[in-house]
Amino acid sequence: MDWNALAHPWIEHEDPIEAAHSPIKDGLLGRAALKVGERVLDIGCGSGALSLDAADQVGPDGSVIAFDIAEAFISHLTERASDRVHVKPVQGDAQHYDFSGADCDAVVSLFGTMFFEDPKTAFANICKALSAGGRMVFVTWAGPQHNPWFSVPGRALAKALPEMPKPDPSAPGPLAFANIEMVTNLLSESGFQNVSAEEVDTHLTPIGAAADITAMMLAIGPFRGAISKFGEPEAENALLEIIEASMIDGYGAFAAEDSIKVPARVIFYTASRVA
Repeated sequence: MDWNALAHPWIEHEDPIEAAHSPIKDGLLGRAALKVGERVLDIGCGSGALSLDAADQVGPDGSVIAFDIAEAFISHLTERASDRVHVKPVQGDAQHYDFSGADCDAVVSLFGTMFFEDPKTAFANICKALSAGGRMVFVTWAGPQHNPWFSVPGRALAKALPEMPKPDPSAPGPLAFANIEMVTNLLSESGFQNVSAEEVDTHLTPIGAAADITAMMLAIGPFRGAISKFGEPEAENALLEIIEASMIDGYGAFAAEDSIKVPARVIFYTASRVA
C-alpha cells in the first residue's frame, strides 16, 4: 500500500478531519491521564493532533515519539511541531521497528492501530516500547451499523457499484477492530495485561455542510479505485455523481442548527505491560 499517496489528501483536509475527531481525541487523552514529565509513544500519529496535545500535557520535561509509517505525515508533523523540541517524529513500520530502548510510560493511538497486516506481531513489538507497568490506550471504530461516517459512503458505493463485493470486516482497515473479543484476546496474547474495552457513543463534528464533508470523504477515500475495479472506466464521472449525491443526502440527514453532527460509536482499549 502506498501510504504516502494516502497521506497527502488527509493533510490537505487536516482541519475538518481533526475537528471531526476532536471529541474522541479528548476522550482518549482523559483515559490516558498523561502526567508532566512522562514519555509517550503515539502510534499512527497521522498529521499529529494527538501528538501535539500529548506534548502539551507532558510538558518539556517529558517527550512524545510521534510514529507513523507514512513519510508525508512525518514531514508534515516535523513542521507543525517545530516549536516543541520534546516531540520526536519518527517514520517506520510498528510491526518491525526497534522500540526496545524507548522506555515509554504510555502508548496512545487515535485510529492508528487497525491497519497492521500482522496485528499480533505489531502489538507484541509495541509492548516492548513500554517500561514495566506502562500503559496503553487506543481508540478504534465500532461496526459500520453504528458509524454513518462509514455506512453513508458504503451505501453510496453499493448503489453505484452493485457488483462490488462486501468488504471483509476483519481485513486491515478502519473497522478492523470492531470485534471487542478478538482485540482483547489479541492484546492478551501479545504480552499485555489488565486488558479492557469500553464502547462509547458520541458525535463527529466536522467543519462544513454535507456537501463539504462529502467532498472531503471523496478526496480521502478509495472511491476512484473502486470504480476502476468494479465499474466501467468510461462511466467514472457519472458514477462519481451518483456516489456524491447519495453521500450528500446521507450526511445531510445529520444537519444540526449550524453544523453536521454525525452519530458515532468508538471503542477505547486499555492495557498495560507486565510490571
